[in-house]
Amino acid sequence: MSKLAPTPKSGSVQITNTYETWRASQTWLAEMVRAVASRLFAQANGEFIETGDKSSFAVHWSALTAQVAKLFGALFDESDPELSISWVIDLLVHLEDLGDIGRGYCLPRESRVVRITEDWGRIAGGLPLELSEHCEDGIDIVPCESIGRVVKLAKHFSQHDDGAEHSDVFRWVGRSAESLFAELCDELPERPASPPPEGTVYYNSQLQRLRTRGERWQSKFPGGEFVVARTGAFPAHYSVHIRRQENRAPAWYEVTRNEARRWVLLAEKIAGTMNRIPMRAEEHGIVVFLPDMLPKAWTTALFTCASSVVPAEKGWTLKIQDGGKGLAEAVLRSANIQMI
Repeated sequence: MSKLAPTPKSGSVQITNTYETWRASQTWLAEMVRAVASRLFAQANGEFIETGDKSSFAVHWSALTAQVAKLFGALFDESDPELSISWVIDLLVHLEDLGDIGRGYCLPRESRVVRITEDWGRIAGGLPLELSEHCEDGIDIVPCESIGRVVKLAKHFSQHDDGAEHSDVFRWVGRSAESLFAELCDELPERPASPPPEGTVYYNSQLQRLRTRGERWQSKFPGGEFVVARTGAFPAHYSVHIRRQENRAPAWYEVTRNEARRWVLLAEKIAGTMNRIPMRAEEHGIVVFLPDMLPKAWTTALFTCASSVVPAEKGWTLKIQDGGKGLAEAVLRSANIQMI
């Protein structure tokens, strides 16, 4: 925001040197949305305590959009996709800084540390970063703008992380394929499903010369301990065929899209398959197109690294500053992805 200061001679106002180059950014707008959401929630909470009206015990998406536009709209052009208030709200819901409770209502989440990898995490939820209450012992703030408030974890962070959340990415990294397979099998439905219909395609992680995951969906049934299938109809339905498992005969099981994506990650991990996505270097960072192909936890972690996230066809365009690049590379490696 522009800081105004009077000149000694005329009494008029001028923009100080400190702020004359300031420009609105998606990171800044996300912090403003967090602040406004917290204020509106405090007001709604006060009304609930006074009246007992449960309908006021939340922040409505439209009220939050209107308030942010009213307070800060003069400082930026919302027609810029990067600075869309509605998209930034959706982004904070995806990051779980705002909890979605349905019918357009959301709640600000508490300030907390989320551990994403052994060495990296983020400050999630709460008020704008400079006002947030969070444990500072064991974390070093990364000097870069990131929507998810990326932090570098000190080596002794594990001594202080009892209250920290641990991302699915963190739990996945470093585990053996055998333990991941057992975990995913435990999450399968109790009852088998019918085989998928004609026109189904199957993921073949053995096709390592292909650069993208989309190219590896084939009509031919592949070999392997398990096979992930996707129907051709829209919306697509997913299933997993388990050839061998203790106490279970070979069978098909229906899974959600997010669960199927985790099975695909495991298939690639076993086969040593790498996907490749294009990267463009910019001053102080990179620009990457992230296809919509990862489980939610991995997508969330990559959004966290970015200084801006803009929806694109079949994915998102991410700008990542140098300070967040290390975490982005670690998350991509765990998802069997390489930037080129």
